[in-house]
Amino acid sequence: MALLHDFNAVFDTVGGDIYKRSFKVLKKGGIIVSMLERPNSDLINQYNITAIFQFTQADRERLTNLANWVDQNNTRVSVEKMFLLDEVGHALDYLKDIHPRGKVVLAM
Repeated sequence: MALLHDFNAVFDTVGGDIYKRSFKVLKKGGIIVSMLERPNSDLINQYNITAIFQFTQADRERLTNLANWVDQNNTRVSVEKMFLLDEVGHALDYLKDIHPRGKVVLAM
């Protein structure tokens, strides 16, 4: 039995096999938006899913707007654990073994 299932939407920023496996966690009629993969008609038909390819052109104006948005606390990042830079090996092991829900951060 799959651990994840019946999601309304997936936002794919990895592509490849993760993109293909993401179709399995969506409920029928769900949507997948990928930043790396063009819609796959075979998977769309097999799972009855809407797929969208999203490409964002990064330029000075958009990055400035994004920085302002972050500065205004309009976004939240879940940090699960912090490691010192010289503990990078432990951080990688943590990512591999624990599969955290939040971000793992290296402190410089």
